[in-house]
Amino acid sequence: MKSSIFTKLALGAVMAMSLGMAACAKKGESSVRVAGRGGNVTTSSTCSTGASAVGRIYGNGNNFEQMVKIFVSTTLPGTSFGTIDSTGKTSNGVFLTANLRFDANGKVDKTSSKMLIQIRDSFVGQMDNGKEIQPYEVQFTSAYDGTLNKNNRTFTITFQDELGWIALSGTYDNTNAWGTVYFQNYKTVDGSSTAQQTMGSFWVPSCGLFN
Repeated sequence: MKSSIFTKLALGAVMAMSLGMAACAKKGESSVRVAGRGGNVTTSSTCSTGASAVGRIYGNGNNFEQMVKIFVSTTLPGTSFGTIDSTGKTSNGVFLTANLRFDANGKVDKTSSKMLIQIRDSFVGQMDNGKEIQPYEVQFTSAYDGTLNKNNRTFTITFQDELGWIALSGTYDNTNAWGTVYFQNYKTVDGSSTAQQTMGSFWVPSCGLFN
């Protein structure tokens, strides 16, 4: 994917935003994420038409897997996961569903916006102590900040709590939205990096994202 002016501006905005979010998190914000293998998911995975609203997050080979394992290290060590597909084209990998709401001025409706990241690593489906291993899911139940520009068809959305933040920055058409996923952990259970990271790229059906 070629670097555009929009991409550079979006990255700059996300980096600037991270400084303020880190300060807020230290004041003890309540958690907005629910994480674990096999969770109680409320983010809708279908569009109003009944079509799937599930997209993918993908990246570059081993580096992508490393980034995903850093992301989950807020709650589980990366060694708790098997291999994670980076192509976004197999049943193994990282799946994305988001239901975002914006007002007429393009400002995010925080309490009505949700996002679900589901990680299906190579351990999923195997048996452990008589139980089948489920996908690892991270659901964010309210947004921290976000904007939508309908003229340029661009958007940025950020979810944040005391464990860290994750942001999507991208563009969209009538079919799909696509862009880049950034994140930063404030705490980890295995000593992983707490620096800002780029997880990879994403795409998700527009019908589920905005409707």
